Amino acid sequence: MDLEEFLSENGIPPSPQHDHSPHPPGLQPASSAAPSVMDLSNRASAPIHPGIPSPNCMQSPIRPGQLLPANRNTPSPIDPDTIQVPVGYEPDPADLALSSIPGQEMFDPRKRKFSEEELKPQPMIKKARKVFIPDDLKQDDKYWARRRKNNMAAKRSRDARRLKENQIAIRASFLEKENSALRQEVADLRKELGKCKNILAKYEARHGPL
Repeated sequence: MDLEEFLSENGIPPSPQHDHSPHPPGLQPASSAAPSVMDLSNRASAPIHPGIPSPNCMQSPIRPGQLLPANRNTPSPIDPDTIQVPVGYEPDPADLALSSIPGQEMFDPRKRKFSEEELKPQPMIKKARKVFIPDDLKQDDKYWARRRKNNMAAKRSRDARRLKENQIAIRASFLEKENSALRQEVADLRKELGKCKNILAKYEARHGPL
């Protein structure tokens, strides 16, 4: 008796035939196919995690002595003449009037600068001895014309010298105030610099030099 007939007579269903071949002949699973060289290169260059950049894209930190890139943003130089120092200085209006030329702009001690030649000490000029003039020459009109012209020139010279002296005095007073303000600012900056140096020293002692 055949096995199938015996099973059918006893009411036992036949066992299903197991196909021992995992895949039909002629077909291979896609996972078993070996990746090509291009696939391997792409996988090697791609990061494992999408949130982490590849090592090639990571920039190395700047080491001591290494030159900075040329496109690094650096502050532009500052012109010292453009710096305004807050100084609480208000000169007397009467002194400004004596230091200004009539009909022109008021003298500003913050902007007016004198050259080294203007600040040189002037020698003492002795007063000229009086020259005796005969009475007959005093009747001449040319004598009085020359004398008036000389007196006007001497007056203009005295006024110009007095004007410059007043300007230098007001300018010096302003510079004294500005110098005091700058000294205070330098003291504050040195104090702040000392705090920064202490913080940096503590950091380097704990984590090593930068």
